[in-house]
Amino acid sequence: MWQTAEVVALVVCQFIYFGVMARLLSKADYGLMAITNSIIAIGTIFAEGGLGAALIQRKNINLKHMNAALQGGVFFSSLIIGVFFLLAPLIAVIFDQPMLSPLIRVVALNFFLLSVTSVSMSLLHKKFMFRESALVTIISCVLGFGAGIVFGYLDYGVWSLVIANLLFSFLKMAGFFYFAPIKLQFRLYRKEWRQLFSFGSGMIILRISNYLGNNGLILMLGKIFIPSVLGVFERTFQIKNMPSNYLGKVLIRIMFPAMSEIQDEEERLFKVYDHGLGLSNSILMPLALYFIFFSGEIVHILLGQRWNEAILPLQIMFVVLPFSISGRMTDSVIRAKGLVYKNVSRKLIYVFILFICSGLGAWYYGLEGAAAGVTFSVVVNYLIMVYLVGSVFKRSFLDVFYVPLAQALRLTILLSIILVPYYFLFKRGGAINITAFLALSVFLCILLGLLAFKRPTWLGTYIHETLKKVKSRKKVIHNPS
Repeated sequence: MWQTAEVVALVVCQFIYFGVMARLLSKADYGLMAITNSIIAIGTIFAEGGLGAALIQRKNINLKHMNAALQGGVFFSSLIIGVFFLLAPLIAVIFDQPMLSPLIRVVALNFFLLSVTSVSMSLLHKKFMFRESALVTIISCVLGFGAGIVFGYLDYGVWSLVIANLLFSFLKMAGFFYFAPIKLQFRLYRKEWRQLFSFGSGMIILRISNYLGNNGLILMLGKIFIPSVLGVFERTFQIKNMPSNYLGKVLIRIMFPAMSEIQDEEERLFKVYDHGLGLSNSILMPLALYFIFFSGEIVHILLGQRWNEAILPLQIMFVVLPFSISGRMTDSVIRAKGLVYKNVSRKLIYVFILFICSGLGAWYYGLEGAAAGVTFSVVVNYLIMVYLVGSVFKRSFLDVFYVPLAQALRLTILLSIILVPYYFLFKRGGAINITAFLALSVFLCILLGLLAFKRPTWLGTYIHETLKKVKSRKKVIHNPS
């Protein structure tokens, strides 16, 4: 519930931040920041060496492991900051954008903040201290994004995005370290570092493939699109990823520590995985239909009317919204079992297909072609994921693919029944009506609340089971006897 509260707060902050900053900054500003973030993300892969995740996956840790993880993160991040400081002018020349040099040098300071944050956050999640984690993240988000908006109004341009990012990271680091302090010991723990890095090295490889599938894609398209067009694609790509990213944070931050605790119990572990995937599909598949139907309204609310060219690419990418989180779920269950290297080949195949399809699509068909390449690649990735999970747990294709999707399909069909009359009343000819969209959204939220309270079975097996667990948990809390 605390993770849900965190996600809701982040969504609200992100929507406000998106909407205000898109009206204050230019598309070229977002294009420059997209290239900067994509380059900086290379260093983020190595900044803490996967040691934070290793702390969660390892069943038994002590103070030596904590210090080893922190020492490794500080060492790697300091080294990477130096590398990017030296390479920044060269990168600016490669992309023919002089502003990239100072941007990269300043944003690179984030490596140190992230390396410390990762260790403390991992300790909080390992102990299931999600309340503290949520409070720190929410406060940091409000203050960081608020500062970005202030500097945006003061006409700092792209630097307002940098300030927001650095302040957000700094506040998170300070807050996490306060709630999960590490008693620092000034000696090297090589043995413990090697124990963590045996898992962490696999995480680095996995993060490289994740990087290529997100930031690497932006860099490739940066050589095809001009900054303003790249800014449109980057904003569209981020909006498409927002629902799965936020829901993924709720599920994965909780499920990875939980799965790690039961990593040796095959049947129980698969049930947890199946429930998480079925629950996310039950939420995201109807949501995908809703977002496709209202992509125009979403773009106008988040970005403004001058971003109309983002509508069609967004609709294309929303098609695979339900599948976007499947890779995250697979990552969690495979990591929990310590089989991180099994997931690397799946990721690399996905990235290869993504680059080929999106690159060719962008070259020949522009924004819409790049979006279609992303969509096709995500479908292929989902099918590979089904095969991987089935082979690890020795399950049939039906168990892994169809069962978690069946309830979601039913809910999607029910939603379409509501959207059809809406189309004839407000949407004919592709009209964009923000007031009607907001009114329908409020109505559907109220309807879902009533169904969850009165007829939870109508929402499908996975949502119904989740609600039952929440209600039973509340009864235990209120009646501990």
